[in-house]
Amino acid sequence: MYCKHCGKELADEAIMCPACGTPTGQKSQTKRAEQAGGQAIPFGILAFFLASFSFVTSIIFGAFLYVFPSTMVLLYVLGATSILPALASICFGIIALHGNSPDKERWMAVTAIVLASVGLFFLFLTGCLMVSGCVYYY
Repeated sequence: MYCKHCGKELADEAIMCPACGTPTGQKSQTKRAEQAGGQAIPFGILAFFLASFSFVTSIIFGAFLYVFPSTMVLLYVLGATSILPALASICFGIIALHGNSPDKERWMAVTAIVLASVGLFFLFLTGCLMVSGCVYYY
């Protein structure tokens, strides 16, 4: 394919000419995928739901771990239900912020990053209180 304005040879999937900046009329790959019946992965929405789940479980299990620190099995439950989804939601939120997501998904991605970070910070504070001796083992 060649540019209509300057005549430079372009790649077939080029959206604009790199030399003069003239649009080629091609649509981006995500637009083509949506028109073909597929949809782009909504990373912002996925991040928001994972962060909401991990925030609630981190508050519940973190408080439970603070009250009953001798239950070590709870640490595995805590990791599976709070820490791993929080880290995944932060990653998905960053992907949504750097992708071609709509504005609604961008706000959900920012909210997801904040919720997951607050949940992880709460768990960190709970661990610090346990280590510092504020929690007494019976």
